Amino acid sequence: MPPGKSWLSYIPGYADLNTYVENTFHGVMGGHAIIQHLAAAIFVILFLTVLALLARGQVTGNDDILPDGRFSAKTIVEIVMNFVLTVMQFTMPYKTAIRHFPVLGTLGFFILFSNLLGLIPGFLPPTENWNTTVACALVVFFYYNGYALMKLGAGHFAHMANPLGESWSWVLAPLFLPIEVISHCIRPFSLSVRLLCNIAGDHMIMAVFISIFPLALPLPFLGLGLFVSCLQAFVFLLLSSVYIAEVEDIIAHHDHAHEHEHHEEKSHASGAQAAAH
Repeated sequence: MPPGKSWLSYIPGYADLNTYVENTFHGVMGGHAIIQHLAAAIFVILFLTVLALLARGQVTGNDDILPDGRFSAKTIVEIVMNFVLTVMQFTMPYKTAIRHFPVLGTLGFFILFSNLLGLIPGFLPPTENWNTTVACALVVFFYYNGYALMKLGAGHFAHMANPLGESWSWVLAPLFLPIEVISHCIRPFSLSVRLLCNIAGDHMIMAVFISIFPLALPLPFLGLGLFVSCLQAFVFLLLSSVYIAEVEDIIAHHDHAHEHEHHEEKSHASGAQAAAH
């Protein structure tokens, strides 16, 4: 298949949309590349929607905790959900993982199946395009920072300025704050570049060998592609979990400090009241 095209290129209306984007956003979003990978991302979303509806329909009342005796949509969803939760529990307790599962679970499903789409000849994985990987990374960035601001308010920036939490370390705030801000801003860039380069490189190698030896030889590379697809989804989820777990630890420390201060104030008040009597 010609470069930059896939089976999705033959959808009615695709050529007109491609022409419009090339003429309107030429040099901004990458011309046909963004449309091709946007179509692939929409295809993955539609596939996951159908998969979720099928799995939902296979959920009965009493045997939900028992695995199916056959390979089904419910089995696929359970395997991926267990994979995501297992990765998240490397960095946080189960209850905390459940709290953040709607976001990381959604990203996990999308990234994993986007990676796997590249293993099917004639399809391009959405995650080999910069626009897709940056969007996924920015979701994580805004999510954990928004969660920290919601729980801590200005304390989120105070912790960046004084990560040690000691009174004397405020002297180092002019040094700590820019370093922490730069560190946080680099995270979405590193997440997106890592995912993009690994998936694009793997897909390129597999495409070359399939074009040269279309029969038996590409099979080992398909196995390697399957491993890379799962591994990169694992790495993205693990690093995202680390960022969220870091925020959870700061919140727990902040709450503990407030409880300690409240306990001391209560003790002082009780002591003063006893002295007055």
